Amino acid sequence: MASPATAEFLNKEIQEITGRTGYYIAPYRLANLMKTSQKVMELVTRAELCMTYHESLMVLRIVSGAIQQATGDSAE
Repeated sequence: MASPATAEFLNKEIQEITGRTGYYIAPYRLANLMKTSQKVMELVTRAELCMTYHESLMVLRIVSGAIQQATGDSAE
């Protein structure tokens, strides 16, 4: 269990990051997001798909657009 000083430091850090970016991603969550990103990159760069960088970006834009449509979020 975190000490009160550690908890206070974490709360301050969360507030500072949220103030700068508008949101906070915990370190363990960021690690999971990075693992997912790695899997996506491995998928679009597999030799059997043989996509160019332009085609890879097109696929990512399609996915991003679908997520934006589903959530009603137009943010990039």
